[in-house]
Amino acid sequence: MIIIDLEWNQPDVPAAEDDPDAFEGDIIEIGAVRTDADFRVTDRYRELVRPVTLPRLTPGVKKLTRISQEELMMKRPFSEVFPEFLKWCGDDLLFGEWGTSDEKAVRQNAALYGTELPEGMVFIDLQEKFDRDYLYEEQRCSLSRAVEIMGVRIKGAHDALYDCINTALIYEKWNPETLDLINRPEEPEEEA
Repeated sequence: MIIIDLEWNQPDVPAAEDDPDAFEGDIIEIGAVRTDADFRVTDRYRELVRPVTLPRLTPGVKKLTRISQEELMMKRPFSEVFPEFLKWCGDDLLFGEWGTSDEKAVRQNAALYGTELPEGMVFIDLQEKFDRDYLYEEQRCSLSRAVEIMGVRIKGAHDALYDCINTALIYEKWNPETLDLINRPEEPEEEA
């Protein structure tokens, strides 16, 4: 599984929360970790991305991510970075994310920048799974709260790579025996 986290530059005027087509924003950072069956990190990926549609970082995004405008202007756009990221992923197209907004941002940015996504990409909401099966609650637990509960924080929030590592550490410590789509039952072998 690939655990993915994104940071993006948001529009100055936020869209209505109930608007399913609202533009999440220009992706400015891709962080990901590849995990084994026990959620141990086996590989890492991090790349900053130059925003094109919303090129000027909002003050809130600068403060939250600690990424500077100058850093991003030296980077490549999504249309160049994301295909490289997909090569790093290889055949592993199962993505775990904390929430559901990263999938929406990927799909919106891919459509906006003409980047083809491979068939078979599946995103799993690891936050929802943690809330339901660990906390036994329906409320949304933030990643920062989840790492406190599990006692696994390695670094601060809103750094895409470290958010992925923290998510993997939560699941490595908890190590649920069944996760929808992750621990798929093996197909029975056909008799000869």
